[in-house]
Amino acid sequence: MKNKEIRVTGIGNAIVDVIAGVSEEFLTECNLHKGSMQLICEEESANLHSRLTVKKTISGGSAANTIAGLAALKNKVAFIGKVKNDRLGEVFESELKKLEIIYTTKKAGSNFPSTASCIVLTTPDAQRTLNTCIGVAGMLMPEDIDEKLIEQSEILYIEGYLFYQDCAYEAVKKAVSYAVCYNSSIALTLSDIFCVEMHRDKFIDLINLKTDILFANEDEIKMLFKTSDFNKAAKLCSDLNTICALTRGSKGSVIVNGDKIIEIEAEKVAILDSTGAGDMYAAGFLNGFLQKKDLHTCGKMGNIVAAEIVQQYGARSEKDLLELLASKGL
Repeated sequence: MKNKEIRVTGIGNAIVDVIAGVSEEFLTECNLHKGSMQLICEEESANLHSRLTVKKTISGGSAANTIAGLAALKNKVAFIGKVKNDRLGEVFESELKKLEIIYTTKKAGSNFPSTASCIVLTTPDAQRTLNTCIGVAGMLMPEDIDEKLIEQSEILYIEGYLFYQDCAYEAVKKAVSYAVCYNSSIALTLSDIFCVEMHRDKFIDLINLKTDILFANEDEIKMLFKTSDFNKAAKLCSDLNTICALTRGSKGSVIVNGDKIIEIEAEKVAILDSTGAGDMYAAGFLNGFLQKKDLHTCGKMGNIVAAEIVQQYGARSEKDLLELLASKGL
């Protein structure tokens, strides 16, 4: 671990977020389940986009957001994903360059689908409903995985959304094999309740094989253990050979490490948009973990960074995160 040059390498869908505010009625009209993530085709994406007043367009993607947060906290990080050589692909790559993130985004040819986009619909309660046109991002292949990059990384961070696509899942398995070979730690985020429902066995296999840190929100961890009781799910995490960092929105977060269950109070802020809250929580937590902070402090860092991001539109912070943590004594 001492000789590794990169703190974290993330692997995930390279997506550009299109953010718009909508009413509850709009979701009902469009037959959308609030708080969920739907995969849509390019035609559906264009139709939905035509009905919106867009507030912001910014690079996104779950793992990419976490990596961007870690970069903002001055960690040397990398990202593996796939974009097309089109306008959105250029937007995605330019923002990685701006943050000095090492990246191996593969540019696909003209016969490939477009760069992935996600239409993020935010309702007045700050809940977000995701409509993802996966495009070329879902065509990440095992051959796109950079072995040397993972060899140099302390932590491999995996986005659960990749489990939806067979080829991307094979790419994940190859990345994991390199991480195991080179003694890199593995962090996994479950990403979405419906993702867990569809791919539960795959998640459990990876957790049991080698997952050092597991990130999940309250609904995702309950789905993983097939229970409606969060406290029961948290106790079941004790049986896993991994650190579980569980987010609960306004209830804060809970860290489970063996028999230890650590509760961390939420930051009190006015929520504008919850997009990227979990992604930024992971960035704050991993930042503390890499600094060898105790787990309570790691969770506190996660809560603070997540609380900052929900006060703005989009999942890339507009403030100096290092100054923010310093202002909190961290």
